Amino acid sequence: MEKILDDAFVKWEAERAGAVVIDPQTGRIIAMAFRPTFDPNHYGAEKSLDVFINPAIEHVYELGSTFKPLTMAAGVDLGKVSPKTTYFDAGYLIINGRRIENYDGKGRGTVDMQTVLNESLNTGAVFAMRQIGVGPFKDYLYRFGLADKTGIELPGEVAGNLANLESGREIESATASFGQGVAVTPLAFLRAVSALANGGKLVRPFIIEKILFDGAPDAVTEPQIKEGSVKPQTSEEITRMLVKVVDEALVGGTLKNEHYSIAAKTGTAQLPSKSGPGYSDEYLHSFFGYAPAYNAKFAIVMFLVKPQGARYASQTLSEPFMETMKFLLNYYNVPPDR
Repeated sequence: MEKILDDAFVKWEAERAGAVVIDPQTGRIIAMAFRPTFDPNHYGAEKSLDVFINPAIEHVYELGSTFKPLTMAAGVDLGKVSPKTTYFDAGYLIINGRRIENYDGKGRGTVDMQTVLNESLNTGAVFAMRQIGVGPFKDYLYRFGLADKTGIELPGEVAGNLANLESGREIESATASFGQGVAVTPLAFLRAVSALANGGKLVRPFIIEKILFDGAPDAVTEPQIKEGSVKPQTSEEITRMLVKVVDEALVGGTLKNEHYSIAAKTGTAQLPSKSGPGYSDEYLHSFFGYAPAYNAKFAIVMFLVKPQGARYASQTLSEPFMETMKFLLNYYNVPPDR
């Protein structure tokens, strides 16, 4: 994981990079790595305290389009949309006087919800949110645990920020449907999308498997699992949609794995401006996925802050993600499901 992350961090000249691998069935953290990093033997030599921060739990980010499957899951769970539900995409929307566009500003005409995920259409995410309704949509994001700390046994964890949704205005829910205006930690987000991989359960991430005591029984960590983020059939439906994203759309379908079903989604989000309201022209790239899709053993989230030389996360993170997943499936001897 460290080697793969190093390569991406250097290649794309990012300000920060991170990756976390979890067992979505139990919450066990398998790997967690970040760049820049430091040598614990010589931590006193570091000039910047920022390098000691764990960005998976101590930073919140607006993650962008990786949020769209959560929006879609809420719609499917309520029976408001299905993969074949269609809407007319004009390429933009005006809500509360604000203009929302697709990433390329182009309209596709009449398209279905599968196309919304395949082509990452902001207007489609807003359509799904409108079918759900502002109140129920907010409830689902809270139900996915995005405003909570995960409870992992590491210092400095912060909670996500969904405060924008409390306004009750449609514009805030519209931007949240495609991952802007709400900020979450990468680990809380990974826990949320793990619910898409495991039948709708919310797990508590943990890194300590057991504590050994002299003369007393070992303290073994029991997975903490909360049922009911979404129904099991919703989890399966969204997984089917995300497998199609990989097989048909991700880098033109060139990354389809003939031996394993893999579910994944990319996200490219503008970073908020530091000098005032609005957004800068710098980006956060994110990528999440899980495999084998219908009996997931691993879920991964990866992110690059301010990568240079590529506009979209599909260009920067598809290869590192696939390389990591291929290694995991091989190393743990997971049988092929295709």
